[in-house]
Amino acid sequence: MSSSWTPDESSEVLLAEKGWLQGAVVSSIAYGIGVTLFFMCFYLLIRQITRTNYKKNLPLLTYITIDFILGTIFMATLADFTQLAFIQYRDYPGGPSAFENNMFGIPVDMLGNVCGVLMMALSDGLVVWRCMVIYKGCMVPVWIIMLFPCLMLAASIAMGIMWLLQLTSNSPFFTSTNINYTVPYLGLSLALNIIITIVIVLRLLTYRYRISKVLGSGYGTQYTSIAAMIVESAALYSAFSLALLILFLSNNPISAAFIELLPQIQIIAMLLIVFRVAQGKGWSQDTMSRVMTSKPSIQAIRMGDFGYSLQDGSKTFTSSSGMRVHANYKSNDQDSAETNV
Repeated sequence: MSSSWTPDESSEVLLAEKGWLQGAVVSSIAYGIGVTLFFMCFYLLIRQITRTNYKKNLPLLTYITIDFILGTIFMATLADFTQLAFIQYRDYPGGPSAFENNMFGIPVDMLGNVCGVLMMALSDGLVVWRCMVIYKGCMVPVWIIMLFPCLMLAASIAMGIMWLLQLTSNSPFFTSTNINYTVPYLGLSLALNIIITIVIVLRLLTYRYRISKVLGSGYGTQYTSIAAMIVESAALYSAFSLALLILFLSNNPISAAFIELLPQIQIIAMLLIVFRVAQGKGWSQDTMSRVMTSKPSIQAIRMGDFGYSLQDGSKTFTSSSGMRVHANYKSNDQDSAETNV
């Protein structure tokens, strides 16, 4: 290829345009993954709806439908804005990169920005809800644990509104300030998700230790495995947001591709959580009690106080105080036991 065909732009500008265009392509692939997950979640939730549990599944159905609609609108606006920059107005002074920076507030792009802010609020809200569910039954009141994340969620939503106003407003309040609300907005959402990720993983690790200590490592793995922790804590979204913020703060041109891809990563991470819940594998308020009473069926076990040995179809439990509980299981009925103290 002749070098004379290369636009007379700096390598940084060309890299930014490449990142933007390739980000739009990768976003389309991620959108396809999100569409697949949406229909899988929708099918599972619809199939499980009855007259008794519709109040449980209907909010999740509403949530994923709204998220899917917003994601679809965002992809349509991204495709249209990319077409405007690279085809319809390709002779704009400075090229597509300048068009992106100067026309960030035109209606088609603002529609995509609004959808992005709404999707981020929904995503942050879902991880806060999952944290509340996982911490129910904790010795510390739930409202104390959730107070700080809820305040951060409210601050993130407020900062998102300020960011949208900054893109469109000609008010002196925005034009006279040097504050770029993109950084605090992304930073608050990232901080919230990292905090939620850490506290959820710590809680699940605690459950994993307690369950394996009493019942063995084979129990409760669907709730406390590494994959479960990654999904439940939305670690995928947190890791991606961290990479985006680092690139953005370092003025790396590739950050544009990450910004375009972020809404689809949000949807994928949230739909993975909903999919686990729809499968019955997501952690719920009564998960701990169900796992602990599955086997053996002895209600008086206190976490961490008993050790047991298995021999000849029977289990002997020894408490920290020296009390011994001997359970004999019949060969044809594993759920019934003759218990001697």
